[in-house]
Amino acid sequence: MVGPGGLAADLLVPGGFPAAFLSATATLSTGNDFFTSRFLWFLLGSFLCGSIPFSWLIARARGIDLLRQGSGNPGATNLSRVAGRKFGTLGLSLDVTKGAVPVLICQQMGVDAVQSLLVGSLAVLGHCFSPFLRGRGGKGVATTGGVLLVLEPWIAALMLLAWGVGRKLTGSVGMASVGAAVTGVLISTPLLLGTDQVERWLRTADVNGTSGKILGAVLLVLSSLVIYRHQSNILEYCQRCREGSPR
Repeated sequence: MVGPGGLAADLLVPGGFPAAFLSATATLSTGNDFFTSRFLWFLLGSFLCGSIPFSWLIARARGIDLLRQGSGNPGATNLSRVAGRKFGTLGLSLDVTKGAVPVLICQQMGVDAVQSLLVGSLAVLGHCFSPFLRGRGGKGVATTGGVLLVLEPWIAALMLLAWGVGRKLTGSVGMASVGAAVTGVLISTPLLLGTDQVERWLRTADVNGTSGKILGAVLLVLSSLVIYRHQSNILEYCQRCREGSPR
């Protein structure tokens, strides 16, 4: 719960935000059967699934190297820019799918909520740092969305709404993605603090609130990664603002 001193106070006092984050991450090491061999295979499979560079493959099939054209990013936005919206939409759909499928498989196999969150996170990391592209990859927005659509649809809906508003206001897909990621960071804060009003909306909630804190930690890390990978978009937008033409 947020204390009487407000959110700022809870961030500073012992047991506030830093302690909540450490408590959430420390939970991963409890229990001797958490990192089972089966779970490790799920993690590896999810990473490899996320690593498949669908947009790059679609472009190559049309004789285009996304790493050398447009923004140089092998993601769906650049695919849309250099090959057309139809192919960009296909790449986007496949990026969402490769985030959702590993989590859906885990749920069918009886993997718990915390493990499913980590499996989904590995799909996002695979997308951002694909070994098939020598560590290069997309920016993680669509694949993160796929993970959240399966695990927490309301969070995905809020971030999609933020993306739509950002796209309308800025005219920039990159800045819209940053807006969605900032929304993810804001949602992660009450989750890490264990705020009951937020946790009761979670599909992955458990009786002791552990999964809510883990979800907050994972959402914070993934959203921060998305913001980090959009540095060039942020700098470009700031430059356009200084020149008086942000759109």
